[in-house]
Amino acid sequence: MSFDTLDLPSWPATCRLTIPGDPQSKGRPRVYNGHGITPEATRKAENRVYSEWRRQYPDLPPYKGPVAITLIFWTMTRRGRDWDNLAKLFTDALNGVAYEDDRQIIDANVHVRRPDMLVLGARGPRKRKTGDPLTWHGNPYQACTQAIINFQQEYIPIKED
Repeated sequence: MSFDTLDLPSWPATCRLTIPGDPQSKGRPRVYNGHGITPEATRKAENRVYSEWRRQYPDLPPYKGPVAITLIFWTMTRRGRDWDNLAKLFTDALNGVAYEDDRQIIDANVHVRRPDMLVLGARGPRKRKTGDPLTWHGNPYQACTQAIINFQQEYIPIKED
């Protein structure tokens, strides 16, 4: 049997996913009587990511090979959140659905976009106020999480005759 005749499910080379709303960080589990409990807000945020993946890619089985991921977190506030906690929530939520395990991620790019500190007012630049539109480098945006997931192909040596 040659590799060409194997009946393997086909994956797109790239999947894109956008989760509307302010990105959430992965919360620390609370330990009660020796058992770790994931915070409710974390479970809800992970479920939103999982549900959006299932909505957009309902028939795509978890990928078994290496994965490269780019995450862009467009936040509503300038309040600092660690990029790794934002990414952890997202990548954990896709375990078993987009890929078998997040250990398969071999390349990751993470970007956090916080609103500009200054906006253009009637008399020039001024400090951002509540209700001002969200802008990053002067360009408007909506708070969301964007992901680009690339399914990498494993190298398969071919014997030449």
